[in-house]
Amino acid sequence: MDKAGTLPLLLLLAALLALSGCSEIQARLGRHLLPEPPELVVEALPPGYDPAAPRPSYGGPHASQVPLDLSGFDFPIAPGQVGPVDTSLGLQYPFACNTEDSDLGQPLVDNREGIGTPVFEERDGVKDKRSLLGHSKDCLLPTRLDYFYKVEGRDDFRPWPEDDDPEDLAWLEWQGQRIPFVLRVERGTINRFIYVIAMLADPEAPVTDSHSPYWNNKLIYHFKGGVGIGKRQGRMSLGSIGSRRIEQLAQGYALAGSSGNVTSNHYNMWLAANTAELVKAQFAARYGQPDYTVGIGGSGGAVQQYLIAQNKPGLLDALIPQYSYPDMITQSVWALDCELLEYYFDVTARDNPRWQAQENRGLVMGVAASSEVEHEFKKYYRWARMAGFGLRLPSLPPGATECSKSWRGLAPLTNNPHYSHRAHHYAPAVARKERFSHWHDLAYVYGVGEDGYAHRTHDNVGVQYGLDALIRGQLSMAEFLHLNANIGSWKAPKDMVQEKLWVLTGDDSLAGVSIWSDHNMQKTPGSPVPLRVFERNQVELVKTAPRSRGHMAAMAAAYRSGHVFLGNIGIPVIDLRHYLDHELDMHHSYATLSSWLRIRAARGQVDNLVIWQSGKPYDPSDKAFELLDEWLTSGRRPATARDACWTDRGELIAEGEGVWNGTWRGDADTGACLAHYPPYRSPRNVAGGPLTGDLFKCALVPVSEAIVRGFYGPIEAAPHRSMLETIFPEGVCDYRRGDVSRPPDAELGLLPVL
Repeated sequence: MDKAGTLPLLLLLAALLALSGCSEIQARLGRHLLPEPPELVVEALPPGYDPAAPRPSYGGPHASQVPLDLSGFDFPIAPGQVGPVDTSLGLQYPFACNTEDSDLGQPLVDNREGIGTPVFEERDGVKDKRSLLGHSKDCLLPTRLDYFYKVEGRDDFRPWPEDDDPEDLAWLEWQGQRIPFVLRVERGTINRFIYVIAMLADPEAPVTDSHSPYWNNKLIYHFKGGVGIGKRQGRMSLGSIGSRRIEQLAQGYALAGSSGNVTSNHYNMWLAANTAELVKAQFAARYGQPDYTVGIGGSGGAVQQYLIAQNKPGLLDALIPQYSYPDMITQSVWALDCELLEYYFDVTARDNPRWQAQENRGLVMGVAASSEVEHEFKKYYRWARMAGFGLRLPSLPPGATECSKSWRGLAPLTNNPHYSHRAHHYAPAVARKERFSHWHDLAYVYGVGEDGYAHRTHDNVGVQYGLDALIRGQLSMAEFLHLNANIGSWKAPKDMVQEKLWVLTGDDSLAGVSIWSDHNMQKTPGSPVPLRVFERNQVELVKTAPRSRGHMAAMAAAYRSGHVFLGNIGIPVIDLRHYLDHELDMHHSYATLSSWLRIRAARGQVDNLVIWQSGKPYDPSDKAFELLDEWLTSGRRPATARDACWTDRGELIAEGEGVWNGTWRGDADTGACLAHYPPYRSPRNVAGGPLTGDLFKCALVPVSEAIVRGFYGPIEAAPHRSMLETIFPEGVCDYRRGDVSRPPDAELGLLPVL
């Protein structure tokens, strides 16, 4: 079918897809399947701004040892004034404005050279696009204060009307009196991001007052999650941070947040920490120093809490990380393995009937898998096959793994410099010049090579995928060898090309669709050697797919810049989550165990971390606030600060010391909570890597030494030595020697554990 004939079919299928439940894909990738261009786009970059300019990887002191000098900023920001911008990390462009999306109007004009987003004259609140005032490259706004009221029976807020009290106003009982549930809300921009500060207040008082009789002198900083690669301001509103904190707002807590602390906008954790510090400085200067500040937020919001507590000691006094990971960058170590493995099972080894059962894939991948649960991308993949490309596209088995259900789409978003699901927010000339990907978003950390592309940390040289499954007898030696010979890796950033996700990348042809991004993989030359060659140990016939080498200086920079959670925190933490492993949800429970292990490694003890898990929908977050209030107010850990787990209805399963015991931390017994909510693992764990997950580059040992040292357990590996040496010519991973890219502890600000 030619290109002209494909386009009408694409439009028809797109319409059918819209009717067949693709909203999940839209939600996951943050855009519509066929997105309408935004009303306004970033039209130009600053003169001389070159994202491809070479630069070294960060080699300075650890982020925790580089304080932000607040004396250089003028706080408090008065109403009508514009908040400061920190330039210590450099400013990234393009930077898409979202002030209008946040109901704050157009940004301020900061240039008349056409750089950034256009700003127009307004007449009666309506933009006149015939009258251009200028452009905004930094998306700044003056600070404003407003009253909002809570709607009775609903967890949302509306602007306070100028006339009589609204009929749907919610009321509170406050120290024996009845008061309206009204918040004074401050909004504006700090560090180019939109910030919000809210607290219970008297609507009869001037909105510009800095005092509230209802503030309890305690502050909550709300962090939000998602996956983003920068270059945008992001949205922020009272509802986005306040709707889930109704109980605490009613108790008098103040609440703060910023679009710079939303990881769907970026994963630059140094930038996030500086932004939170500036927002809190504004709060303290205007309203007073809080008695304490508690962080809360899920997923990427939990990552920010762990890293900011480590990198900015004293900014947060306690944490409530929900659906946590220790950090994002060490998740990428194994998450970027996901599509390599899925492509192997779906395509390279599809003749092996074992891999048609998703549960068998889980033996190698470690993650949860089910033949009963489907992944969203399969919906339009089927349409591509039905459109006439079935001979080229293999059929997919029923079911999914956590990788295909939850992580699919994130590999290209974070890894491919040419792909962004928000590229339509920039003029085509800007988008063509730009480098997308997480690596380039943090170019000042990872560095940029002479080829114009940021360095990458992903490395799988010497990784023996499925090693533990081999040792356990769940994988034959032939299958183990075939897998590792063909797993391959990702191409270098300079060699990658645009994704082939059909309408998600603006393609007008279904013929080249790839849900794995396999055209950006380094594969076995020619075609994969059949499994029987490995069964017969015919070494001379074996071909292998290249492995990828991470950039050592970039790996070290990830540590130095504070993007790796080292466990070096001593403040109270209640790590809580719904148990979602069985749903193939990306928020797997073993991530909490990784954090526990890192804290123990850094401090020698874990007396500050409480682990809570429950079935969905029971949510003990309000209990966590009550417990932390007692902990922080008294200055000591309460007797009620116990590890625990609950059912989905809130029925206590077990609590106290030992409920999370397990082999993961060297215990002989299994605790009641761990038995009830069993954790899974990552592909690198099954390959022999530590559960801590903080290992970019393994030390290598020759295959001959690995055999002698018993790396293969009860498996007689000597007869396969030649085959193993062909697949691993540089040797295999010796995880007991740690991460060879990690700087010395003294350089990371870690003290020896006594």
